[in-house]
Amino acid sequence: MNINLDAQLSGQVFPFMMVFTRLGAGLMMFPGLGEAFVSPRIRMMFALVLTFLLYPLLTPLMPPIPKQPADLVHLIAMEALVGIFFGAIMRLMMDIIETAGSLIAMDIGLSNAMILNPSLAAQSALTSVFLSTAAIALLFISGLDELLFRALMDTYKLFPVGQTLPFADLVQAFIQTTSKSFLIGVQLASPFIVMGLLLYATMGVMQRLMPQVQLFLVLIPVQIWGGFFVLSLCLGIILGVWLGVFDDTASALFVR
Repeated sequence: MNINLDAQLSGQVFPFMMVFTRLGAGLMMFPGLGEAFVSPRIRMMFALVLTFLLYPLLTPLMPPIPKQPADLVHLIAMEALVGIFFGAIMRLMMDIIETAGSLIAMDIGLSNAMILNPSLAAQSALTSVFLSTAAIALLFISGLDELLFRALMDTYKLFPVGQTLPFADLVQAFIQTTSKSFLIGVQLASPFIVMGLLLYATMGVMQRLMPQVQLFLVLIPVQIWGGFFVLSLCLGIILGVWLGVFDDTASALFVR
């Protein structure tokens, strides 16, 4: 059965479909918009509105309509892959703050203090939820969301529609970003890791000197209040460093 794609996708249907595929896939994991508490219907409507606004500008970048359905499916899959790659990198940047929050909770004795994380629709440590919520708010307050939308648009310069994607480079960039996100998360939590090591070392020595005293129960409030004190001192630095890393990574990978 022959399908005349020129007739089916004539006019603005083909460029609109191509633009919506990439932008929609990218926005599904966009920070703030791609969170679990945002309805998929809302995300889809936002992607449609953004596509209506941008597809007249992006139409000249679209290739000719493919002659075969298989070529059309391949083209759509490549566009979706570019959007998913962009969204995955943004999600890894958000995972930095999640990793730091989990490590902080473990070091200050709040690893079992779980609360609903609206970003993940699952239970997370208290400090993780607090830091992730503050990070999303800071991202929009600082105007970094405009850079991310620009980065999403610049993917058309990096990965022109219809050209072969550099799969090896995409995989390498994803692996490097994953490693970087975990490393920076640990570095952001390093003051609390040091504090926890010193506290547990002190507790071990004191327990050997006074084995009849349950020092663990005595020092738990000290650990928690000390952790909150250190968090109050380091909160601005943690969020500031994370915001700078987010900005640098998005600019280095996508902005041209």
